[in-house]
Amino acid sequence: MTSHDGPSRYGHLDCNSPIAAWRFDRQVEECAAVAPETILDIGCGWGELLQRVTERVPGARAVGIDSDVELLERGRAGAARRGIADRVEFVEYQGSDWTEPADLVICIGAAHAFGTGPEAIAALYPLVKPGGRLVFGDGVWERVPTEAQLAAMWPGTGAGDFPLLPDLVDAAVEVGLRPLRVESIEQSEWDDFESEFLADKEVWLQQHPGDPRAAEIRAAADAHRAWWLRGHRGVLGFAYLTLGRAVAL
Repeated sequence: MTSHDGPSRYGHLDCNSPIAAWRFDRQVEECAAVAPETILDIGCGWGELLQRVTERVPGARAVGIDSDVELLERGRAGAARRGIADRVEFVEYQGSDWTEPADLVICIGAAHAFGTGPEAIAALYPLVKPGGRLVFGDGVWERVPTEAQLAAMWPGTGAGDFPLLPDLVDAAVEVGLRPLRVESIEQSEWDDFESEFLADKEVWLQQHPGDPRAAEIRAAADAHRAWWLRGHRGVLGFAYLTLGRAVAL
């Protein structure tokens, strides 16, 4: 696995998305219960959900695709530890170019590869085999943000970047997917995620206050925290949709 002497990357996170342990466990159980033979995770990172579902479904074959080589290495190491490396492949690839469908398609936090959330769902629909499922997770506005609120978020954020939850669900229905579960996270899940995301930098800064890189890393952490606490906190939510495609006629 790639190593470096600076702050770790996602070292305090089990999943690279805001989700409580109980919600994640249920997600794994529901995905495994339908016994998919093939699983595809687009924008997989290290593919924690992909790995746990594959581990629970004997004979399932899975592919995780991402452009981040370091995270793919972490995924391969995890699959080896779980004893499923012969059934899980991690591929460096652009998600928007993938064409091979699967019984279970996962796309969490990677809608930007296709555009907006609704655009991503439309692009992912052909990758879900008839009778299959799509587990989709992405940001949704809790309420339409004001210009002042947008200005406090990360640079370049626009009101059109995310939909409201009802509009995201409507977009799924319009392309032919049916909502099997619709859920949005609680604020505590966002707070845990942001805290654990920033912990890589904060723990390193605590241990290396005199490092020449400390000022730059501290500034990056402070900027991100400001976008979270003064910007999107309470305005931007995160939703998970479990969507089903009808069996072929």
